[in-house]
Amino acid sequence: MPLQVSAIIPTLNGATTLPALLAALARAGAKLPLEIVAIDSGSRDGTHGLLSGAGATVLDLGGRRFSHAGARNRAASHATGDVLLYLTQDVEPIGDDWLEALLAALKPADVAGAFGRQLPRGASPEEAFLVAANYSSQRRVLDRATLDAPFGPGATLFSHAFGAAKRAVWQAHPIPEIVMSEDQAWARAVLSAGLRIVYQPAAAVYHGHRLSFGRAFRRNFDSGSSLQALGMTGGLWGAGLAHLAGELRAIAASHGGLRAAQALAYESVRMAGFQLGRMERLMPKALARVLGEAPR
Repeated sequence: MPLQVSAIIPTLNGATTLPALLAALARAGAKLPLEIVAIDSGSRDGTHGLLSGAGATVLDLGGRRFSHAGARNRAASHATGDVLLYLTQDVEPIGDDWLEALLAALKPADVAGAFGRQLPRGASPEEAFLVAANYSSQRRVLDRATLDAPFGPGATLFSHAFGAAKRAVWQAHPIPEIVMSEDQAWARAVLSAGLRIVYQPAAAVYHGHRLSFGRAFRRNFDSGSSLQALGMTGGLWGAGLAHLAGELRAIAASHGGLRAAQALAYESVRMAGFQLGRMERLMPKALARVLGEAPR
């Protein structure tokens, strides 16, 4: 009997990108049992109509403020599948075998989750370079020993943008409540419990960002806050500077020196946000709410 899959999708005004994702899920659902559980944060475009037309169960936040962990945990609690397939509303699966590749990676009894490759279509050069570092063409198997290695670009442990987890594992290890990087927090919990996670690049989606300086600052403020709370910032300066040097060389070679200078300005803003985020615990909450993007 094939595994039953529950696609978990947080949504907010996703009418522009959802059609491609829902079409891919419809093709996957023609081959194996698949339900869609969306959790919406008050969309005012055509998001609800698109989801209803796809046969999705659409939940609201249940009177709570949005959080990355809380929304996904609420959706997962309404799911009925053996596998929770985590997606964001702006990913587009590539090909027709992506789901089979993720499910195959999940088969061993000690594998808690699997996540796939992200290709940065439409991303800025800076974001594209980061995505390429985090999601390579090399398959990886992560275990408890992975947690001893320094964290940084190329060391992603899991992704809720495109990943899958066994529902039984989620029941034992719900997604931890944290401002951001809740997928890294969950991965640390299951790896610490002796389970494994597989990075399977044979499963891939298009997923790219083109962020303003302000949004890059706020997102990285949240990232710095979360990773500091998780104890994952040791050694990040060295890894970050090495990544920056490679990024500037690559952008200069492909886009010219002026674009590399713009990239340096962007990364300076991003690093400032990250370092300030690491100090959130020392700030008044009102200031952190202004500097960060996620609700507090």
